[in-house]
Amino acid sequence: SHGTRCAGEVVAARDNGVCGVGVAYDSKVAGIRMLDQPYMTDMIEANSMGHEPNLIDIYSASWGPTDDGKTVDGPRNATMRAIVRGVNEGRNGLGNIYVWASGDGGDD
Repeated sequence: SHGTRCAGEVVAARDNGVCGVGVAYDSKVAGIRMLDQPYMTDMIEANSMGHEPNLIDIYSASWGPTDDGKTVDGPRNATMRAIVRGVNEGRNGLGNIYVWASGDGGDD
């Protein structure tokens, strides 16, 4: 549900008669299912961050470690390699863009 809401903020049609306009209203969104199991591995994350790098311009991720003010975590080896490869080679040499949400796990 969170990913769907975030995607809607990006691609919402202009002049839609409802409210607002998407940040990139003529863009297309591809959903990559990766959080539908009870565990996360470096390879699952790497495969998601490296999926179709010549077709996807921007990877937007809004997941991360427990947001308890004490836990620090980040991409592991395979995921970092996928991101570096995307930045350097994605979009047929133009490079992919990766954005990550932060601080969205608090109660308030």
